[in-house]
Amino acid sequence: MKHHLKAMFATNQPGKRRRGVALVTVLWVLALLALIAASFATNTRIEVNLARNLVENAKAEALAEAGVYQAIVGLMAEGGVEPWRVDGTVYAWRFATGEVRVAIRDEGGKIDLNTGRDDILRGLFRAIDLDLQESDSLADAILDFRDVDDRRHVNGAEDSDYEAAELEHDAKDGPFEIVEELQQVYGMTREIYERVASSLTVYSRQPAPDQSIASPLVLEAILGRDNTAEDEDAGSDGLQPGEVSPEDISDTPRILRLGDSNARSGVSVYTIHAEGRMPSRAVFALEAVVRLGVAADEPYQFYAWRRAKRELFEDEKEEDEESGSGA
Repeated sequence: MKHHLKAMFATNQPGKRRRGVALVTVLWVLALLALIAASFATNTRIEVNLARNLVENAKAEALAEAGVYQAIVGLMAEGGVEPWRVDGTVYAWRFATGEVRVAIRDEGGKIDLNTGRDDILRGLFRAIDLDLQESDSLADAILDFRDVDDRRHVNGAEDSDYEAAELEHDAKDGPFEIVEELQQVYGMTREIYERVASSLTVYSRQPAPDQSIASPLVLEAILGRDNTAEDEDAGSDGLQPGEVSPEDISDTPRILRLGDSNARSGVSVYTIHAEGRMPSRAVFALEAVVRLGVAADEPYQFYAWRRAKRELFEDEKEEDEESGSGA
């Protein structure tokens, strides 16, 4: 009997071990499958969100493009309809399921990089609080960059200076074709460029901007700070005559924020800054430079079309802070 029990236990013991190993294996497989399923679900959610964001951004881009063409129609308004202002006035309207905002600037109110007077160029850099030496150096470097000779202006820079600074390019010795080329000028930094770029053009071909349409910064560059009138209403939250509040925006373009003056130069070239925003708060901003009245069979012509930084819609964090402070 004892021998029989020993034999039975001896037979069952390996079976128990095998069942235990099998159970542990099954548990590990289940854990691995659960991990794979969780990873798959996470990746799926990420891909769905990315696809949704792409769709929303594409819709916002379409809204911005619609804003550009609506602005061209506004610029060419006829039949007693008042043309759209070109002084930075912000127009806003609802379109489809989103909102569009547009601001137009007359290129005749900007400083031309190719034909602008050197004293105005110096004044522009002084207007952004650069010291006299740096302002003179940048202005002269621009003159040396665009002229065809190798004679250095007093504070300028020619090819030898670019080589000494180990830059990959020399002075162009030719006209600026786009404002972005200013970044290649000796001594120009990214910060300075971003502060002055919106005040510059290559399309006006005038020695001085039209003061009736110039921005406050351009006026300061021309007249100096002491001769520039300050805006008494700066910082006011009240609406100006003709403006509407964001809550009153409708399907018809209306003025959200007035610009500096309701005038136009004779240049007929304009920069249209348009932004589209979806209810998801996806925003797309673009700029188009357009010339009107090219020919009878060509009422307008695009000189540039590029993506831009958002300026007309506050970002999500700022809106949340404003709504929270007003609650």
